[in-house]
Amino acid sequence: MGDALLVVVAVLVPLVALVLEHAGNVRITERHHSHHDTYVVSAPFRRSLVLAMTFVAVLGLALAWLCEADVFVADAELPLVFTDAFLVTCFVLWCFLCRYRVSTFGDCMVVTPLVGPRVWVRYDDIDRLEWRGMRMESGFRSLAVWVGGRRVVTLHGIVDVEQIIMSIDRFDLLPQAL
Repeated sequence: MGDALLVVVAVLVPLVALVLEHAGNVRITERHHSHHDTYVVSAPFRRSLVLAMTFVAVLGLALAWLCEADVFVADAELPLVFTDAFLVTCFVLWCFLCRYRVSTFGDCMVVTPLVGPRVWVRYDDIDRLEWRGMRMESGFRSLAVWVGGRRVVTLHGIVDVEQIIMSIDRFDLLPQAL
């Protein structure tokens, strides 16, 4: 019974992610709208995570089958447990990345963080902007936004931070060096 449940998880998790990624909302960066722009995590990055989940699921199922056929001395449960832990972790990460978005308007922005409620930030209320962490695929690091003396949101470098900074148009708040 335990092995069957592990096999079901190894099959369903990547299958659900594949279907949702393929059939879901396109989630492309929305530009050229008269009232806002929306920036999301790039589709190739999300898709590569789903493909990695699919590859690991197939590999885990093949290893479990080889263990069951006594090619390896290990129990078939061992590769399935590792595979399922990897798949569930990647699926949760993928869900968070699909949720993340930054919408910029003329005088404010709305950030839907990886976890938690949406955060509205008026550009005039921003006290300072601070670079954080390592450089991401976009070439930028994450940007912490401070309002009222506290950090209210972080714009992660996995979206187009440069375009977001252009929308904020508060270059006086940026540190002098990247």
